[in-house]
Amino acid sequence: MNAYHLERDAEKDLNSKTLRGRHDRIKYDETIRPELGHEFYHTKQWTKISQYIKQRDMYVDAIDGLGYDTGELIVDHIVPRRLLDTKAEQYDMDNLWLLNRAHHNHKTAIENKIEDNRLRHLSREWWINALRD
Repeated sequence: MNAYHLERDAEKDLNSKTLRGRHDRIKYDETIRPELGHEFYHTKQWTKISQYIKQRDMYVDAIDGLGYDTGELIVDHIVPRRLLDTKAEQYDMDNLWLLNRAHHNHKTAIENKIEDNRLRHLSREWWINALRD
C-alpha cells in the first residue's frame, strides 16, 4: 500500500508541473472568482441572454468598437454578478455588455483592486475610460 501512495504522490507532483495539472490544483473559493465554473453560466436562461446580447451588440466590443468572432467575445456584467442580490439583477440586460477576452481580463484585474462598495457604483462610461487607457 505504501508503494501505491508513493507512486500516486509522485504522479501528482509530476502532473502539477504541467499547465493542465496546475489548473486542476487551483481551488476557487469566495475570494477568487467564485463565479468561475458556476452553474449560472450553464443555464438555459443565461445561454439565451448571452446570445441575445451578442446579437444586440452586433458582435462588437464595447471598448474598442471592433467586431470579433463569437469565441473571442464575453458577455460581462458591468456591476459584477457577485455583488448582485437577485436573479433579476443578474439577468438585467442593462448591466450586460460585450468585451473581448483582453478587455474582460483587464476589467477583472481592476475589479479585484477596487472595494465592493465603490465597484457597485461604477458606470459603463467609467469602465470605458478605464479600459481604453
